[in-house]
Amino acid sequence: MAQEVLINIGEKIKRLRKENNLSIQKLARRSGVSAAGIHKIESNEMIPTITTLLKIANALEKKVSFFVDEGEELSEVEYIHVNERMKFPASGFDVIYETIAARLQNCIFQAGVYKVKPGGSSGEEPMAHRGEELAFCLHGQVEFTIRGERYVLTEGDCIHFKCSIPHSFRNIGDDQAVFLSVVSPSPLS
Repeated sequence: MAQEVLINIGEKIKRLRKENNLSIQKLARRSGVSAAGIHKIESNEMIPTITTLLKIANALEKKVSFFVDEGEELSEVEYIHVNERMKFPASGFDVIYETIAARLQNCIFQAGVYKVKPGGSSGEEPMAHRGEELAFCLHGQVEFTIRGERYVLTEGDCIHFKCSIPHSFRNIGDDQAVFLSVVSPSPLS
């Protein structure tokens, strides 16, 4: 089932791109994702990271949930068993993002858990998107860089910031870092 959802991501991106009369190059410019990367995703040669999927979704003016929706109706109650979380590589395979809240009907925030291997990061380029984020460190040490200023979070620390400010994170510890991320309004909506 998960493999089928991942294959559908590429197909949905390609269909939307064509419906919007966008070439791969135009979508690449709009999203900040390389044309080669978009081609590989559309051809199912590459699984997009959550960061890449967010960029493409924003460029196509769609919710991320549109791309990972398996077709079922969204409800007013969302229950996700720990073994049923959708997991995405967020930056290579050093960072895994597990959704814990994202599919509620008319949701206003998105929540997930980032698991970051030692030295893992959100990527070379800082992120920026709409909304605000609250990050709460559950384990390890994670350094957030926001507008060039560094903040080190250890277990129990949190940071709250506007997502439009360029930001990034990385694990600066020797163990896996785990943090809860809540973003509102949801980039999925």
